[in-house]
This record gives sequence, structure tokens and C-alpha cells, in this order.
Amino acid sequence: MQKIIKFEDVTYFYPGTEVPAIKDINLSLNEGEIVLITGPSGAGKTTLCSTLNRIVPEAYEGKLTGRILFWDEDISKYSIGQMAFKAGMLFQDPSGQLTNPTVADEVAFGPENKGMPVQRVEELISEYVGYVHMEKFLERSPQALSGGQQQSVAYASVLAMEPEVYVLDEPTSNLDPLGSDLVFELMRRLAAEKKKTVVIVEHKIEKIIDMVDRIIVMNKGSIVYDGTPNEVLIHYEDLKKIGVLVPQANQIFQKMNLEMGTNFTMTTSFEEAVQELHNYLPDKLPVSRMEEAGKHFKKPNVYTEPIVQIKDLHFSYTPEVEVLHGINLEIHKGEFLSIVGRNGSGKTTIVKCFNGLHKPTSGSVIVNGMDTKETTVAEMSRNVGYCFQNPDHQIFSSVVLDELRYGPQNLHWDEEEIEATVNEVASMLVIEDILDENPYNLSKGQRQSIAVASILCMKPDVLIVDEPTTGQDPTQSRAMMDMMAKLNKELGKTIIVITHDMSIAAEYSDRIVAMHQGEVIADGTPREVFAQEELLHSSNLEAPQITRLLQHAGISQPTVIDVDEAFELLSQMKL
Repeated sequence: MQKIIKFEDVTYFYPGTEVPAIKDINLSLNEGEIVLITGPSGAGKTTLCSTLNRIVPEAYEGKLTGRILFWDEDISKYSIGQMAFKAGMLFQDPSGQLTNPTVADEVAFGPENKGMPVQRVEELISEYVGYVHMEKFLERSPQALSGGQQQSVAYASVLAMEPEVYVLDEPTSNLDPLGSDLVFELMRRLAAEKKKTVVIVEHKIEKIIDMVDRIIVMNKGSIVYDGTPNEVLIHYEDLKKIGVLVPQANQIFQKMNLEMGTNFTMTTSFEEAVQELHNYLPDKLPVSRMEEAGKHFKKPNVYTEPIVQIKDLHFSYTPEVEVLHGINLEIHKGEFLSIVGRNGSGKTTIVKCFNGLHKPTSGSVIVNGMDTKETTVAEMSRNVGYCFQNPDHQIFSSVVLDELRYGPQNLHWDEEEIEATVNEVASMLVIEDILDENPYNLSKGQRQSIAVASILCMKPDVLIVDEPTTGQDPTQSRAMMDMMAKLNKELGKTIIVITHDMSIAAEYSDRIVAMHQGEVIADGTPREVFAQEELLHSSNLEAPQITRLLQHAGISQPTVIDVDEAFELLSQMKL
């Protein structure tokens, strides 16, 4: 393979910082290669990618040393605009990349600036909008779309420029399982058929592991591992220490090998992992021992007192398009509920009906005895707190403390109560040390904590958090979900989480509601919902990898929902 990109001793400092964001990077990328870059948040992944098209250092200034070569030519002579056609980049936050009035204009923007003929521009729009299944939205404003739809549009706009290198920073963070698969499959095709080089920053290793040629693991600005997937995955324990989780299939095989003395072969292929497990299982499964093991599986709490009652709920944004179709649902006080579903299934729409942001077209939503049709959003905010998918859409104060005080002040609490509440919430979420900071100088994870804190300071009974783990590494995701669990268990808050992360939903939820095309298609415990593989597949959802691994190997009952349960079950096989 020919080297298309080469980093030579590249180090970069953001303005005003003394610690480099990336340091001593020596790296070559080959033509037609698919490279996964992973690592904990703050490791330097986005900075490294941003150097490829000159966003770093041009847009930020700062100090960059060393050289980056593109086909042996130093890219420092090129502008950001020129490099965009050589190394097209999909940003982590798609909303910051979308600037045009319609989806069609957005996808056309790059080719038009490249000076392409009108007919060719139209061909590119049709081709790449089709790739991401956004044909029906050509005349819609990108800003009016869901987070997942925005990500698809931004992706199409990069594809339409047809650069030599695709740089995708968390390209599936807002996408459902099907959308994620489509992104990765398209990248595989482009690399194979058109010899495009693909660089993907991604935390969902199990979704991409079997199609990448190399994995680069970064930590604290440096490259700590660089090799084939199998060469990198053998460092399972070290990866876990720095916050990189290997696929669940590898986790269970590692655990079995270490604790049961088995000899499972590490593989990046799900099909091969299924065959490995199938070969291990006895011809006759020890049903009684498996049932006994199942008795020790996690049992979700059961709640019966209703706090949100949805009766025959219909909702339309316009008279012509109904989004929610007669939903009947009851959410209980103290429950931890996850709402899952593909992009555009109505997840965010339904929760906005809980706090009055959307009023039912017909039917009713009753929260704590209050009909949302007859109650203002301000009044509902005392009962239902809603954290947006993007914390930057919610935060508006220039000081963290002011952000936390804003809600209680507008509820006309006395100063003593405001101070006590703010201090209590700040301590609970471990943000006491940043109360005097500007939120926009902090990390996304910290801003997400601030957004949650600002809602908690109003003491709502119900807390809704839309995609709390988007763009977070596994350590941050767990910290955020642990915080939700703490609020649920210690303060008795009813928690409603919208998520695409099925492993997170399985681990933390008492109950899961699955939506598809504006309807509820499954409602039950994580074990009950994830046992319905065909139903999930029909709505473009999938159970956690560990659940699917055992199902495909022939163990459908009892249904496991995490690695510990799988170990409990598999350890019974050879006793």
C-alpha cells in the first residue's frame, strides 16, 4: 500500500496551554486503509484528526511543530478550504457543521464550491442523500431535524465532496444501530471500491472492529497502541485501565479463560465468536443448572404508583404529518425507564409531551395529577425536568453558579433555600470546584453535568435525560449513568433516559420501552424486551452484543443482559 498521510514528530499546544493536546506523533496512513482511532475523552483524538485538514492550527492558532505530509507534500502550504477537498471531516457535533437553509443546499455546498457543473452537483445530491436515506427531507431545514438526522445530513455533505481521505469524528454518536451499520458499511465500500482512506474516531468498538485494518489507541495526547485489531485487543486489561472497553464477546472470552481455564480464541468477528461459543457448549445443555444460575440474575425493581399517565396520545407537528399514534403508557414513581428506538421513532417527541413543550393533538398526558394541556411549561418544570441531547442548547449563563441558580430564582425561592439547594446539588454531581467557571470553557461531559444540575436545582419529581452518553467514552458514560442511578435510588427521582446504547439500557433500567414509527412496540424489563430478537430486528434495534452472542450460539433462555450474567451461565457448562 502507498502512504497517503505521514505525521513526523507532530506536537500541538492549544493557545494558553502548557500541556500539549497531542505530542510526538509519528504515524503513517495508507491509501485504502480503514483506521479506527479510539481512547478516552481528552486523549487527543479530535485534535489529531483536525490537523489533517488544517483546522488545527489555523482555526485555533496555538503552536504546532513537526510536519504532516499528504502524498509527500507538506500540508502547511494549504488553507482549511483547500484541505477540505483532500481530507473531508465529519465533526463530532453535526449541528455545528450545518449552515445551509435546506438539506439539498447543505449537500450541494461542497461540490458547488469545488466548481462542479450543476448536473453533476444534482447527481451527487441524489447519490449521497440516498446513501443516508434522507431523500424525503431535501427541502427541510437541517436545524429542524433530529440529532441523528442531522448527523446523516452532515455525513452526506462530506461524502458529496468525494475527498481522498474521510475523517469521521464519532460518526454514529447520534445514530440508531441500523444507521451505525449503514455508515460503517458505506465506509467499507468506499475503501474497497474507490481506494478511499478512512479514519474513524469511535467508542463503539464492537460495531466496527471486524472491518478496520488498524486500531490506534490514544491516551494523554500520545499513541499507546497501533496495530491490527487482534494485536491491540490482547492488551485487554491495559485498555480497560485507560477507559477503552473491548467488545463484550472478547470480555466474556477473556473472563472465561482467566477464571475457568478455558481456551477461547480472541476474534474480531461476531460470527466467529458465535462458532467459538457453540463449540464450547455441550451437546445437551444442563438446563436445570442454567435455570438455577438464572435465579441469581439481576431482578429489576417493580413500581406500581403512577406518576405519568399517557392515554391515547396523538401528536402532530403539522396537520399532514402525525408523529405519535395513539400511545397508551404508564410510568411509575421511582422507576428508572429507558426509551429506545431508531432515529425518528418519536422518542424525543413523546418526552417533550411530558413537560408540556408539546401539547397533545388528541388524548392526554397526566403528570402528578396535572393535565399538560391545561398547565404551562413553567408550572410543569416544577414536576418534570428535561435535559436536552446537546447541553449547549440548554446552557446560557457565562458562569456555572448563575446557571444553577437561574431556575430556583425564577420559581421565587428565598435566597437561603436557593443557596442550600445549589450547594447540595453541586456536591452530589461533584462540580463544586467549577462553580465560578465559564461553562463553555469546560468539557462536554462537564457541561452535561451542569445541564443536569441546573434542572435538579428546581427539585423536579421526574428527570428526563435525552441521550446522556452521546459522545462520551465508556468511563464518562458510566459516570453519567451512575449519577442517574444515585438520584433514582437515594432521592427517589423517576428517571427517564433516551438512549441508543443498549448495554447501558440493559444495565441500569428497571424497564425499557421500545418505539417504532410513533408507536410503542415493546414494554417490559430489559430481559423481556431483549429476548424478542425478531421484533427488535424488525424495528432496526438490537440487543446488547452479549445477549445476541448467547442467543445465536443456542442459549435463548434464560436471557442474559450483561457479561457477568453470561459468565454465571457459562461457568455451569463444565461443572
